[in-house]
Amino acid sequence: MKTQLVYLEDSYIKELDAKITDIREGVILDRTIFYAASGGQPSDSGIIRGKSDYTVTDVVKFDEIVHKVTGEPEIGEEVTLFIDWQKRYSRMRLHTAIHVVSAVAMKEFKARITGNQIYDQNARIDFNFAEWNSEISGSIAKRVNEELTRNQPVTHQLMKRDDILSMENSLKVDEKLLPDLDILRVVKIGDIDIQPDGGTHVRNTSEVGTINIYKIENKGKNNKRMYFSLQG
Repeated sequence: MKTQLVYLEDSYIKELDAKITDIREGVILDRTIFYAASGGQPSDSGIIRGKSDYTVTDVVKFDEIVHKVTGEPEIGEEVTLFIDWQKRYSRMRLHTAIHVVSAVAMKEFKARITGNQIYDQNARIDFNFAEWNSEISGSIAKRVNEELTRNQPVTHQLMKRDDILSMENSLKVDEKLLPDLDILRVVKIGDIDIQPDGGTHVRNTSEVGTINIYKIENKGKNNKRMYFSLQG
């Protein structure tokens, strides 16, 4: 992949100058701040401004990051990227919250995430819980909110796959959900969580607020689905 994924280094960049290097099913750029849908996190939307304003309707990852847009951009065009910051920041907060929820679920109940999806104002997580009740919901929410209010820093680094997977409780999801790479991007949240991840996050848990678990569904044997929103 030739596109520089600027959002992996700094998720807070809202606009960026770039150049259109190719057009294949959409726009390919030399660098981008638009997140391509992956791992339950939706793609960013926004505008690519060049000779005209091209609305970004979807961002997908093939061998390159492809920005699907309206209009007729041209190869070689110098452009400026503008992401929909309100949506991005909401998803960053939810994503960081998911990591803290997964850490608490693993530590307290030995439950592993089997899937998740981030929406604009809420998120869902699937767990391999055999049983679930209101007491468990209350316990998880209480512990997660205690951790979120500890103002823990959120950082990232690159690690060898074997090194991170050998760390106790670092794998909060099914291993089949991880990319097949020797070097993985790892996100660390203070002293509560460290796990492979390729998405965007806030810089500190104080930005997340608190979680409100508002719905639980039974999705089959040993599989429970939890929905939560954020307050604050």
